[in-house]
Amino acid sequence: MKTKTITSFLASAALAFSAEAAETNELETTEGDGFSVEVSVDVLSDYIWRGTICNDNPVWQPSLTLGYDAGDFGSASFNAWSSFDATHKRGTSCNSRRSCGAQEFDYTLSYANSVGPVGLEIGHIWYTFPNNNGHSDQDLYATVSYENDYVTPSASVYWNYSDSAGTDPSAVYFSFALSRDFSPIDDLTLTPKAEVGFGDHAYTGSAGGTELTDQTLGFAAKYAFTTWFSVGAQINYTWTPSHTLRHEGYMGEGKHQIVWGGINATFSF
Repeated sequence: MKTKTITSFLASAALAFSAEAAETNELETTEGDGFSVEVSVDVLSDYIWRGTICNDNPVWQPSLTLGYDAGDFGSASFNAWSSFDATHKRGTSCNSRRSCGAQEFDYTLSYANSVGPVGLEIGHIWYTFPNNNGHSDQDLYATVSYENDYVTPSASVYWNYSDSAGTDPSAVYFSFALSRDFSPIDDLTLTPKAEVGFGDHAYTGSAGGTELTDQTLGFAAKYAFTTWFSVGAQINYTWTPSHTLRHEGYMGEGKHQIVWGGINATFSF
């Protein structure tokens, strides 16, 4: 009788251990997968890039990001992004829906990791313009940021080392930003941001050499309806701080300041 009791106890313990091990393995498989997919689309009043007006009419910009998180070894991602005209014209440069549909397709490969509060990201961007005789640009970039409880500063540098249009391959653009995320209620994130950018002589093409190209004050809001679906909105004020670049028409469309923004929807898996 005692032997049966001991045997039953050992069998029960073995079953419990096996069940716990299976549950742990399942959890580790689920959490250790590391792969992610994000699909998003922005609908914006204008397409503004580094202080220049690429399109002063409404655009929609879909994006797909495939990522892999390797834990302490960092994370890698591939992003495909594009910009389409939401109206039948783009400024005064075209006048038919057929020629103004797809404006740009960009592809980015990146790697990111962090040491404590300091984050580092490096990557490569390939810009293509289907309506501009196959013209393309390529950037190498690096970004460093510092996470803390007050405000997150970040600095980025972009080296335009290859340009099929023949731009000086020494063109470099820098940006510095400050941002902070707030969550006044569950699932709602508010993000004010300030950013300043400047480029060297090869980047701006300015007779004045290195110039402050753009400054932006922005505010964004995002609400997560579920763990995989969120919507957001943003509004920004961008201006050209350099008098030289204002005179040279850096922003384009005869402007040196603009208010722009839009809405966004994101699906994450």
